[in-house]
Amino acid sequence: MLIAYCQFAYSQNTITLQSAIDRALKNNLTVKNEMLNAEYQKKLKAAAVDIPQTNFTGEYGQINSFFKDTKFGIGQSISFPTVYAKQKSLQNESYKTSVLNITVKEAELKKQVSEVFYSLIFLHQKATILLQNDSVYATFLEKANLRFTKGESNILEKATAETQRGQISIQLKQVQQDIEILQLQFQLLLNSTTVFIPSVENPKMNFTASLDTSLFSKHPSIQVLQQQKKYSIINTQLEKSKLLPNLNLGYSNQSIQGNGADNMFYNKSSRFSAVQFGVGVPLFFGSQKAKINSAKTLELISENNFQIGLQTIKVEYEIAFKKYETQLLTVKYFEETALQNANIITKTTNQQYANGDINYSEWSMLINSAISIQSNYTDAVNDLNQTIIQLNFLINK
Repeated sequence: MLIAYCQFAYSQNTITLQSAIDRALKNNLTVKNEMLNAEYQKKLKAAAVDIPQTNFTGEYGQINSFFKDTKFGIGQSISFPTVYAKQKSLQNESYKTSVLNITVKEAELKKQVSEVFYSLIFLHQKATILLQNDSVYATFLEKANLRFTKGESNILEKATAETQRGQISIQLKQVQQDIEILQLQFQLLLNSTTVFIPSVENPKMNFTASLDTSLFSKHPSIQVLQQQKKYSIINTQLEKSKLLPNLNLGYSNQSIQGNGADNMFYNKSSRFSAVQFGVGVPLFFGSQKAKINSAKTLELISENNFQIGLQTIKVEYEIAFKKYETQLLTVKYFEETALQNANIITKTTNQQYANGDINYSEWSMLINSAISIQSNYTDAVNDLNQTIIQLNFLINK
């Protein structure tokens, strides 16, 4: 079992955390979609000045007199220039929001990759511990079978050893299944068909504590909320600008057959032109006023969302930091005391059992205690790593 597991591990490609993050940022489809959305918003900036369609008109008939005349006209209606300026500013803010959303997805992706990366390391460590313990019980089972054959022990010792090894085998299969599931998640995040095995010099992450509250305002999610505040303010300004009058321009050209005011006769080949200028005044502005008031409400909502986001990230950091302090003390206890005691327990127990000072039940209880210490240390390191990943995410590190 140990040989098969080692062959599996070394047959795969190893990857560091930074390389995994770089690969994910380059290939992940979620991030690519956010980039495409930013490109979409960038192209929409050219559509901010949306001038209505130009009207072309033509007339034929007895327009001016008994004679049949022709008339051609062109007309254009435009909003007040301030409206277009505000629309352009609003679309520009929308583009900035989409760019910031990319950084949000990248930060979330870094966190997800780090979580899966160190979870895989944790499970590989669990598998290693189980394989080592399987080796211990396999050796003991071999001796127990020999002692049973010679009549030096009863069936209880042999059956107990077999049961212990069987339980380890079941746990190992479960761990290997968990590794396979996480490996698929890892490939999905990296958008790769290659199976990568995480590789680190130290399975325990390091963290430099920081109480700089300005770091929270630099978090991508907070910057998005701040950008939404700017967007809502400009949106209100846009709605207000729509109360300004529309401008109407026109030009017409027509024939006027017959005697003119100057007592001259004009035939149908004679053409007369005129220009038009008009102003559209919003007499019924109740609907637009309602839109302005609703836009002001959105300003208040965006301000509250910003404050909620800032408070939430501060509280989450404080909670995670308290967990970090407790978990760090736990890990230090294992490293400075418990692991050394586990080694002493294992070594002394094996010697005493070999000398006949303790029986199998006592040996099994003490060995399981040492194994439990090793396993609990691995759990403690994994909990610490996951908390550090959360802290790094909150300060966008």
